[in-house]
Amino acid sequence: MFSAMQPEQFGPYRIGPRLGRGGMGAVYEAVDTTTGATVAVKVLATHLADDPGLKARFRAEIETLKELRHPGIVQLLAYGEQDDQPYFAMEIVRGQSLEQLLRGGRRFSWQETVAIALSVTKALKLAHDHGVVHRDLKPANLLLTENLAPGEGVKLADFGIAKLFGGAAHTAHGNIIGTAEYMAPEQAAGKGIDHRADLYALGLVMFAMLAGRPPFRGGQVTEIIEKQRRTPAPRVSSLAADVPPELDALIDRLLSKDPSARPASALALNRLLTAIETFVPGAEAGAALSPDQLVIHDATLPHTLDADPAAAAGSGDRTTIFGQTPGASGGGRAGMANQGTESPVHTPRPSAPRQQAVPAVLTAGVHDDATFQQPAEAGASTRVDTSIRNRFTTVAELQRLESVRLTQIRSRQAWWRGGSAVLLLGVILGGGYLLLRPFSADDLYARITMVADSDAADLRDADDSIRRFLTRYPDDPRAGEVRRLNRTMEIDRLERRARRKVRSDRLLAPIERDYRAAMAREHESPSVCLEALRALVALHPDSNSDAADAAEVSLWLELAQRQIARLTPLAIDEQQQDARRIDATFAAAASLESDAAALADPAARADVFVRRRAILESIIHTYADRPHAAHAVRSASALLAEPDIPGATSP
Repeated sequence: MFSAMQPEQFGPYRIGPRLGRGGMGAVYEAVDTTTGATVAVKVLATHLADDPGLKARFRAEIETLKELRHPGIVQLLAYGEQDDQPYFAMEIVRGQSLEQLLRGGRRFSWQETVAIALSVTKALKLAHDHGVVHRDLKPANLLLTENLAPGEGVKLADFGIAKLFGGAAHTAHGNIIGTAEYMAPEQAAGKGIDHRADLYALGLVMFAMLAGRPPFRGGQVTEIIEKQRRTPAPRVSSLAADVPPELDALIDRLLSKDPSARPASALALNRLLTAIETFVPGAEAGAALSPDQLVIHDATLPHTLDADPAAAAGSGDRTTIFGQTPGASGGGRAGMANQGTESPVHTPRPSAPRQQAVPAVLTAGVHDDATFQQPAEAGASTRVDTSIRNRFTTVAELQRLESVRLTQIRSRQAWWRGGSAVLLLGVILGGGYLLLRPFSADDLYARITMVADSDAADLRDADDSIRRFLTRYPDDPRAGEVRRLNRTMEIDRLERRARRKVRSDRLLAPIERDYRAAMAREHESPSVCLEALRALVALHPDSNSDAADAAEVSLWLELAQRQIARLTPLAIDEQQQDARRIDATFAAAASLESDAAALADPAARADVFVRRRAILESIIHTYADRPHAAHAVRSASALLAEPDIPGATSP
């Protein structure tokens, strides 16, 4: 159950309209008051904030999203807690979910389905590489951004029940988490799962895109789960027209009850989908490929994914295919359907000659996997481009060609060895010259700014270049900027030193001792820490420092000013939170006083006043050391000093 009142602010985010609600929390549109940017803020439901297990699960979602940086995954922007309620901000995606489109009657062509699935496999590949299984891949979690064709703007959302391998106990063996219609059999059985459960779910999503519904439906969740575990899925081609046999076979394979029968990884699935998208005739040709024309395996593909899958083929052997089907063919397809097109069936059109190249990376040197095959139609004529080779290429032929290619490479290596040795010597000599020659001011400045401008780099990486620049070119017009960077680096170094534990035998300088004492109070109260730092700055002005330690005192003061700037907004938040809690506590005490006045039984009144006294004393004990709550402490003390209602027994 969510709070009856919509929150107004979480950290720097001003909360706007609610965008949605899930099992664990609500998602709001919000504006970052510091930048003006619009974001989405997900907040844990109020009634769940005190549940340690669900709170840990919500934090696990944040930790998961921190690791996943990919254009196809909704990006985490920030996270925090307010009033013990965890929240995080993520990019806002303008568009519709796949579920909304399906519920609205949208049907997808096979080309659209393959394009969207390709985009999803790239996002899954990154997640699986980080040891994260999504566990709840379904149309509702696939967001299609506005003004982009399917496959170009697909975002995978809600890793809320994702599990790092070997991670949190809330997704341990025996627990079932997910959505029944899009749940893998092993997940439905409460067994341990791996990345192949996501591939099964993606197969279910592709089935729903083509057929308009998932393969398993039922009146009860238990009925759907039982079907997921035991009932073979129907072939999608039995429910959707115009699905190529290759895609039909791949979806059937994705929906295998045995995980080992599915493609080995998201990368392998991406390669198979790429082959279907590239080599299965679409609008230009209706004839299916013969068994010798398309032999695709994925079991031994390396677990890497290039930005352009076709580029992985390199310059290896390729088979060129020409296919032509005169007249009407059984599968004319119009490519990626327009967003406004709702018809699930495309009208076949006369085919034209079509040429495609099959990269050897999809076919060579692999085994123990499924083969997509489709018999040639009676009216089709297929020929091979004899300028390349004189027969269709099968796996055995590709293996033979690979052997020939390796033999040719070995024979050429002998000729290259001499040239390579000369080239290597030239590289060594040239590199030695570049390393030994003095760097110019421009060279050093370019290195420094490259590190300073990079969000991922550490300024310490430019330490050597900064020292060289200031030593060799102190009068350069850019020296002032470099000195500021050097100063920042010195303060960073001092901050790291201040975080380390002090040896018991080391005598601290007064300013370091005061700084450490102030920072030790941050976890107790940012406001108290802030006041202590301000007092430190007032107590140690630069002008009072001896010449011997003036430089170090100046560094400590700059570090203190840096911490003051960081803690100021935290202290403001703390004071606002404390004010609300104090007001609520005083209101509770006043309510107890009213309750006591209405009681006739002296013993009952005395019991109520004992509770009221405990509440007021809690204000004193909690906020006695917080200057911003001094007025509340005085008010509580004054109320405790007042006599109880006449007739009540004093505790």
